Amino acid sequence: MSSPHASETDTASRRIFVASHSTVMSGPIDYFERYLWRRGLETVRIDHPLDSYDGRSSELRKNGKTVRAWKREARGPLNLIWDFACTVALALRARVEVGVGANNFDTYGVLAARRLRLSRLPRVIYFAADYSEDRFSNPLLNWIYLHVERSVLRRADLVVSNTRRAEEKRMQLGLDRKKSLVIPNGVRLEHPRFVPKQIRKDRFVFVGSVTREHGLYELLETIQPLIRRLTIIGHGEDWERVIGLCDRKSIPYEAHMSWPHEAVLDHLRDFEGIGLAPYNRDSKWTYYCSPLKINEYIASGLPVITSSVPEIAATIKSEKLGIVYERADLEEMSKALEALDVTDFHQRAARFYDEFNSDSLYDRVTL
Repeated sequence: MSSPHASETDTASRRIFVASHSTVMSGPIDYFERYLWRRGLETVRIDHPLDSYDGRSSELRKNGKTVRAWKREARGPLNLIWDFACTVALALRARVEVGVGANNFDTYGVLAARRLRLSRLPRVIYFAADYSEDRFSNPLLNWIYLHVERSVLRRADLVVSNTRRAEEKRMQLGLDRKKSLVIPNGVRLEHPRFVPKQIRKDRFVFVGSVTREHGLYELLETIQPLIRRLTIIGHGEDWERVIGLCDRKSIPYEAHMSWPHEAVLDHLRDFEGIGLAPYNRDSKWTYYCSPLKINEYIASGLPVITSSVPEIAATIKSEKLGIVYERADLEEMSKALEALDVTDFHQRAARFYDEFNSDSLYDRVTL
């Protein structure tokens, strides 16, 4: 296992250190990093593989460009120890003003670097996003995860959660409300355009992870008689099962496994239909989540169909931005679609974007 060399992290004006574990550049921390660039700040980022290490790389990036990468192998808990050591070493070498961790483990490494008193990090932000209950099937790992969470909540200078539910849970674990900030996952459009367009109630689009937790299979199985056109853009372990269902039920569909993010937004902007965002009740993390795709649907002028599980469902219902269901039932869904008011939906979408665009939300973060 090779080691990173951090000589690239030399002095720069208003530089932010970012530590993360991720699969692709599409999570909340990635949108926040792009926001920093737009504000004229520089970032030095260490990014480790998430969940699966074998055949993948850790990367050191400057302003999004990879300057060093080192291959990883699946070595169990040793990988996490190595990740922690790399994060501490790079945080010590990076001459920055602020350190940001994308989860509690990454933030723990940044805090450890500051504690060594060799680092120039005066401020550490835990960009916490969702909270996960029973994150692992292993009780020992869950105990360690909770211990790390409590420690980071006490020591970080600012903790950002993306829902009130996640914030409340963290306050139960010892978070001081004075250093807590709730920022939902925000959406950003390069060219916002809120104009009238036709919304067909028999055309549907799904964007995102095609997993059992996201519940797309069950929703499609229920509403398939109502579908005249379906577009699926994403990937995940439930992909084959969902596509198989569409074939068996003769659902007219098109499927795309990989599109650039801007291409997805362009497609949503031109799509004349409704966005699907189902979430099941079996996975505890969905209770705390702030789904970015719901925001992108609405900002693109699409009403949304979602379960009542995520916190944003209350906003969908109160602002008449789509349909919220308790359980997927064909008759109830058919009635809800018929009653859905799509008149001047673009005006509601514009008001939603004013509140949930990422730049306005991230301006609240004190660096």
